[in-house]
Amino acid sequence: MSVAAPHHAPMDRLKALEIFAAVAERNSFTRAAASLDLSTPVVTRAVQELEQSLGLRLLQRSTRRVSLTREGEAALARARGVIGAYAALMHSSRQHGAEMAGDIRFSAPASFGAARLAPLLAGFMAQHPRVRIDLVMGDCADAMEDGGVDLALRIAQVLPDDLVARRIGEVPMGVYAAPGYLRTRGLPRHPDELAGHDCVVHSGPGGGRAWQFSHPVTQERTQPVLRQALRANHVEALMAAALLGQGLAVLPRVLADPAVARGELQPVLAAWNCPAPGIFLAYRERQHQPLRVRKLIDHLAEAFDSGDVPLLQAGAAVQRTQAALLH
Repeated sequence: MSVAAPHHAPMDRLKALEIFAAVAERNSFTRAAASLDLSTPVVTRAVQELEQSLGLRLLQRSTRRVSLTREGEAALARARGVIGAYAALMHSSRQHGAEMAGDIRFSAPASFGAARLAPLLAGFMAQHPRVRIDLVMGDCADAMEDGGVDLALRIAQVLPDDLVARRIGEVPMGVYAAPGYLRTRGLPRHPDELAGHDCVVHSGPGGGRAWQFSHPVTQERTQPVLRQALRANHVEALMAAALLGQGLAVLPRVLADPAVARGELQPVLAAWNCPAPGIFLAYRERQHQPLRVRKLIDHLAEAFDSGDVPLLQAGAAVQRTQAALLH
């Protein structure tokens, strides 16, 4: 009855090769064990299992000494090559991860605006001239999976469980509509009245987002039924639709306030609070992160913490979206 050779994980095999090389170089299991800070039985068993796995006798044992067989000499040369290659890989990887150089693929929502990010990234690269940033602008939540993104700025209520994220701020929200729409349809006084209004809704991942409201005085909470006149996955499209009088929209205040000042939009349900989505820097793994990525996270977090970063941009993008909705 044959016995199957034991299965070794890759790291086990590498360790077995290191033990074999130590025994061969010292012609002794005992001296090899002492140099590796292992017990002699562990060293003996590792070499025996390696021989069984390879189907070769690598060492000739006697009461006085241990010597290599012809097959063992060839195996030792190859083992040294594998061990050396692994050591070089570890040295190169540690050096690369610990130095401020290399590429960072950074994803951010299109609505955030490249013009807003450019000064932040330019300041970072001025401090670290050997770092190159590949900026990917888009509102796709799965950009990290699609393009090997190292770091992603995300604006959301919650993020997928498989992402590690650092919350660096939030985006205050409000309900807005064009004055012309409100003159025709009336001004709702309570969130439950939204059932009788047209609403333009953000169609983020997982379908249309519910609108939730809380009253700071009465502590009342409600999630009204919405009549979704339009759904879009870009905040510019929601803004443009609201400006055109197509319905009520939940918009970032920093985006809507200039239109309110111009008389193009009017706040609705101003006494009620809407949940403010968080601003996150998201990435896949907390450990083994290159130094350049960790430094960029700290740089962006400090910039947001200073309060000097405009969160979202309006302007030409909204005007182009308005024109598209009209045709």
